[in-house]
Amino acid sequence: SFADSDPLAAAKGLYVIKDFDPDTPKHGYVLTQGASSTNNLLKVLPSLKASNVNVKVIACISEELFQTQPQSYRDAVLPSGAKQDLMIVSTGTQRILPITGLGHLTEEYSLFSDWDNQWLSGGTEEDVIAEAHLDEACIAAAITKFAEEREQRLERQRQELAAIAN
Repeated sequence: SFADSDPLAAAKGLYVIKDFDPDTPKHGYVLTQGASSTNNLLKVLPSLKASNVNVKVIACISEELFQTQPQSYRDAVLPSGAKQDLMIVSTGTQRILPITGLGHLTEEYSLFSDWDNQWLSGGTEEDVIAEAHLDEACIAAAITKFAEEREQRLERQRQELAAIAN
């Protein structure tokens, strides 16, 4: 079951599918968009949990709808600082990100259907999803890498900010 049990959650623009486990160190935020990518991400959640990967998974329907929600809801779903510690799993294009104001490392860790700037060759839905790197194995590997490299990501950002602070 989803963390947000409201049957109208999608109308809020963004909603929580899986919240952080409060008893495990946090590894970052995963924003998902698109039916196939979200479905495959849901399938790998049990294996990620078994590997102690602790991410908050958020469905992204519409940033515009999300912006109309009360500030308390927006802060609970996606605090502003979380955009610096986020990856995206999307059937959409990397040219048009689902939300604005993301950290500069977001794209490095994210999965998009046009990851290589090439047309997909076609075939069955399963073939296309695999070629787009949005199958279960690719999603699990990308989220695991994102989680394992959290401290390095945050340290890179700290160093880059420190370099311009002086």
